[in-house]
Amino acid sequence: MPKPLYILGLSHPYSWNTAAALLKDGQLIAFAEEERFLRLKHAPRSFPQKSMEYCLRTAGIELEDIDSIAIGMENWWQAILPNFWPLQPLRFTYGKIQRTVQEIRRGNELFPFSPHDKRVHFLNHHLCHIASSFYLSGFPKANVISLDGAGGGESGMLGWGEGLDLTIRQRVTNAGSWGALYERMTKALGFRPHSHEGKTMGLAAFGTPKPELFNFIDWSTPVPQIDHTKRNRFLRSLVHRKPGEELTQQHKDLAATVQDALERALLQMAKFLAKESGCKTLCMAGGVALNCSANGKLLQSEYVDDIYIQPASSDAGVALGAAVLQHVHMTSKRPGFLFDHAYWGPEYTNDEIEKVLKESKMPYKKVENVEEVTAGLLADGKIIGWFQGRMEVGPRALGNRSILADPSVKGIKDKVNAEVKHREMWRPFAPSMRHEDIGLYVEGPHQSPFMILAFEAKKDKVKEFAAAVHIDNTARVQGVTEEANPRYYKLISEFKKKTGRGVILNTSFNVAEEPLVCSPRDALRTFYCCGLDALVIGDFLLQK
Repeated sequence: MPKPLYILGLSHPYSWNTAAALLKDGQLIAFAEEERFLRLKHAPRSFPQKSMEYCLRTAGIELEDIDSIAIGMENWWQAILPNFWPLQPLRFTYGKIQRTVQEIRRGNELFPFSPHDKRVHFLNHHLCHIASSFYLSGFPKANVISLDGAGGGESGMLGWGEGLDLTIRQRVTNAGSWGALYERMTKALGFRPHSHEGKTMGLAAFGTPKPELFNFIDWSTPVPQIDHTKRNRFLRSLVHRKPGEELTQQHKDLAATVQDALERALLQMAKFLAKESGCKTLCMAGGVALNCSANGKLLQSEYVDDIYIQPASSDAGVALGAAVLQHVHMTSKRPGFLFDHAYWGPEYTNDEIEKVLKESKMPYKKVENVEEVTAGLLADGKIIGWFQGRMEVGPRALGNRSILADPSVKGIKDKVNAEVKHREMWRPFAPSMRHEDIGLYVEGPHQSPFMILAFEAKKDKVKEFAAAVHIDNTARVQGVTEEANPRYYKLISEFKKKTGRGVILNTSFNVAEEPLVCSPRDALRTFYCCGLDALVIGDFLLQK
């Protein structure tokens, strides 16, 4: 038998979110984020050592067995050079460029292998983002958008893919970054940039856009552009909210304004690409692609007929994209799988789980029909920690490391926010439902396995899942298929049998500022430090 081709994809340690992914002969074996193992949110500026070890362990190989190591960012000089072109005044760039060079060089020193190893390939950051989406979407042709805060030499790319070919039509400079604009506004609102952009998105629904504030955006070009000098002047004029201070209507309006600007910009980009390529299918990746509200607007627009968004679209996703892009370079073929589910992390057997339960000396019991029992607890108004199968990759819990509740119960949203998640009361939740039921609950149904698209909730159905519908009457739907997640699908089906309602409130199994739980020990620790009523872990049930 020929030796298998192993390609290891890694986020560069310069990245804010780091991860590792492993392909064997074009099939994905494992993919996980470093934060889950370190128990440090995002694991910023760290080499993905533990996630790499997890990937190798899952395949039963050593680092020496890897044929190619693909890094999701170009080497330091290639990453920096585009920032000088078009030439920027040195008073704006020199200090930042110098710091970035130092950080990238330090990142290279964290590798457990030489960056000069012949197996190591440094790849363009945004091409990796695009590869992680387009080549795994199943679309033969699609427009592509990658946007984030900064990714080496640029903050974004726009173009299209057909077959194996990628045509890049526009690049977005770091100075004119849409991701950085959203990050800066997040910071001005008193939230943590690179982390709390979801708070800004959620807060936007409570405000009214004031587009006249953003006089630093040129909307007259086919792809709108940000004047970073005017943007910085505007930012200096803002009185930044301090963390913990009251959120005023002015803050809510600012969040609405940046959200509106991003949505308008993306719609204009989609229009530009549809005209240039003659195609209305769209693939997206990069941190900006995690904006569910904007994604929903794109899907409902006249410029997009079909859409695929890679669920781990932060810098963690370039680990997968680097491996995929390198596979295409080496084999002249697309990988042999579609990225249609996100369950690529560690899993634990009942024996492994029970060993931890016995060590904890906490009372538990094994149950025969775990889905039916859990559905009964949910129908009784209980809030459940649900730990099953392989851990999800990406920021959304998708039914394997989830906190679940009945979204029709009055007051359940406030209870989960305050007593379980320990976060702001206005923060929204999302609904999980069977894929075939999406059209029963929202307008304009579309395949939505990753909870990354916002839909308009049907007005006559809102009462059935009110706690998972945001104030603007939208819902970030997860449509669950039996093929992708049979146990979660069965749980939703059992809940529908008992209640007649086919929707479950689903949020990530963690508390504020912690990563999603990874191991049984993580799950137990979180269960006992927050207001969960029960923990269903494998086939075992714990109740307080």
